Amino acid sequence: YVFEARPWELKKTESVDVMDAVGSNIRVDTYGWEVKRILPKINEDINEEWISDKTRYACDGLKYQRLDTPYIKKENSFKKISWTEALQILKNKINLTNPEKIAGLTGDLTNMETLFACKEFFQKVLKSKDLESREKNIYINLNSRKNYLFNSEIKGLEKSDLILLIGANPRSEATMLNARIRKSFLKNNTEIFSLENLGDLTYPYKVLSNTTEEIKKIIENNSNISKKIKNAKYPLIIFGESALTLRSSKYIFEGFKKFLSENNKITEEWNSLNILHSNASTVGSYDLDIVCKTNDTLERINNNFFELIFLIGQDNFSFTKKNEFIVYIGSHGDKGAEIADLVLPGSAFTEQDGYFTNLEGKLQMAFKASYPPGEAKEDWVIINEISKLVVRDGLFKDKNELLNAMDNFINSNKKNEFSNLFKEEYINEKILTFPLDYYHSNVIARSSKTMNECRNVRTKLKKTGTEG
Repeated sequence: YVFEARPWELKKTESVDVMDAVGSNIRVDTYGWEVKRILPKINEDINEEWISDKTRYACDGLKYQRLDTPYIKKENSFKKISWTEALQILKNKINLTNPEKIAGLTGDLTNMETLFACKEFFQKVLKSKDLESREKNIYINLNSRKNYLFNSEIKGLEKSDLILLIGANPRSEATMLNARIRKSFLKNNTEIFSLENLGDLTYPYKVLSNTTEEIKKIIENNSNISKKIKNAKYPLIIFGESALTLRSSKYIFEGFKKFLSENNKITEEWNSLNILHSNASTVGSYDLDIVCKTNDTLERINNNFFELIFLIGQDNFSFTKKNEFIVYIGSHGDKGAEIADLVLPGSAFTEQDGYFTNLEGKLQMAFKASYPPGEAKEDWVIINEISKLVVRDGLFKDKNELLNAMDNFINSNKKNEFSNLFKEEYINEKILTFPLDYYHSNVIARSSKTMNECRNVRTKLKKTGTEG
């Protein structure tokens, strides 16, 4: 923000980073409605006094490619319409569509209030069961929260004496967590293993065979790594989402969990089983059970089964569209808006109060620092207004009623296992970590001129073979 404002002219708002699932504590500085800079806020348990470069410099993406009015697609081009017209078009479409033909996908930056409003909207208004928060068919066992959290906690990395990465690249997927691993190595000379050569992680690690056969040997006590895990006092096993999309993902996850339990590595004092999620909204959506019970929503979307699809901030899922009517609710004119028939402008994370639960299960509030542009509205408000139009009574009178209902749901929710498509069977297959386009990982980063410049420089360095 050089030459644009003085530090004392900026309004300072404490918030939470959404560039990954770590939930780094940040301070958002605004001048008028525009975010000028993002700085770290000290939290010794999560990010200490640090933030990633993407967190710090992608904030210019909040002012580019923004949606500020509703649009309808006609003859392959978008036309501006009023909110009244947009909601009436949507109401007519909902009334003409069988509930079984309606589906919804929530996005990676969606706060928990919006997630819960969507859940209630689909259950009580649309009468649809096809609301999904996953972008891929990831194996997840929801019968206990410990099955999808980073149980050792981020600060727990500092006392670890052995770390095993399975289908995870912490440098790309969770930069602040990776910094803690490096700190652990420097402090404890921690032994670090990975089932794949991940390039430079900023610390040395030993590469194992990246196959499920290697996992099978470990959990059956036929590997040197088995002995190392059993002899370690504070071992960490980190599963990335890449490993949980395999056909044998249930076998390797449940098998490793059993192996750790039998060797007293999952106790009240220390839990070695950890999941590294990529998205800020993932743990919150699992806490709210926004996972399709039949586990086949994504497959049916790809097979063009549905007639009406809601994309609520979902810009990372791609499929070949045929005759579906797609409604996009989001902040940027990105991939989701491009394929939509009706676009409803929402708010970015800095423009609404919203809760996020980070990968270790900590619930944190991202406070409103600025305002959405033009006619854009807060995401949960849009869902509530659609509900009012369809069934007259809205889902919630105000935000407090929503928060109370969400709190009651979380406290009373009994976890159930959703893993119908995954069989607990061993299949010998490669474990390949998903390539992550670090500088283009979400809508804000893709809209950032700074991130685009970084990406272009990195591409040139790769071509010349001079990348560090």
